[in-house]
Amino acid sequence: MSIILKRYYFLFLACGAFFVSLFLYYSLPGANARVWALDIGQGDSFFIETPRHTQVIIDGGPSAKVLSELSSVMPFYDKTIDLMVLTHPQEDHIFGLVEVLKRYRVENVLMTGVGYTSATYDEFKRLLKEKNVHVFIAQAGERVYLDEGATIDALYPLENLSGREFSAQDVNDTSVATLFSFGAKKFLFLGDATMKEETDLINSGENIDIDVLKLSHHGSKTSTSQLFLDKTTPELAFASMGYKNRYGHPHKEVLDRLGAIPFYRTDTQGRIEIATDGNTVSVKTEK
Repeated sequence: MSIILKRYYFLFLACGAFFVSLFLYYSLPGANARVWALDIGQGDSFFIETPRHTQVIIDGGPSAKVLSELSSVMPFYDKTIDLMVLTHPQEDHIFGLVEVLKRYRVENVLMTGVGYTSATYDEFKRLLKEKNVHVFIAQAGERVYLDEGATIDALYPLENLSGREFSAQDVNDTSVATLFSFGAKKFLFLGDATMKEETDLINSGENIDIDVLKLSHHGSKTSTSQLFLDKTTPELAFASMGYKNRYGHPHKEVLDRLGAIPFYRTDTQGRIEIATDGNTVSVKTEK
């Protein structure tokens, strides 16, 4: 009997040591910030983690698949997200965020607060109140300090849109444009902005000379103008869309405009991980 008890005791110690080691591994600061394009189908969802493990999710995709994707990039015991960004309240961006709010502790949300008719959007706002989440209204000039050397800046909308009503046709151009900066490297996320919002950004005087561009609207031909590419000068681009989606994203016109710029896509390459030490950028894909 004592031999069996000793075996269980040592097994318990070994398991405890393993979990402590795992906790310490994920708790220690690393050298790189990482950005993942999550493979959630026809929609957008992106996850950012700084070297000190501050975590940001931008949009949640069209389904609960975001939950399994998060479990692939976060340690299983981590159920806290520091910042959630809702670019705009269309279903393929917001639905998964509702599921995240139900299962994770979300500290802060950055959103426009626009008026928009949607049962999912109503549930999203209800959960924010129920869980007492701190809400920031996105407007150009807002800066969120994540940790040393890492920030998120709101570049768009140019004015406070909270409470203003928008139709399904117009809400794309209320998309929050966010600039994630780590060291010298800059990542631009644009939601579903069309060329109108892109032009507004160019004319705003904001510094949009970046390194990594998340293509707007899943690579739709209504976005990513040649002028915008000339102004942003990305060294690589990526986009999220569903495999053989009915919209034909990404459109050939956009791919032609990208030319020699390296382009990564979730529909054929799965989850995309972009790492930066603040000076260089590297990319890994799931497939």
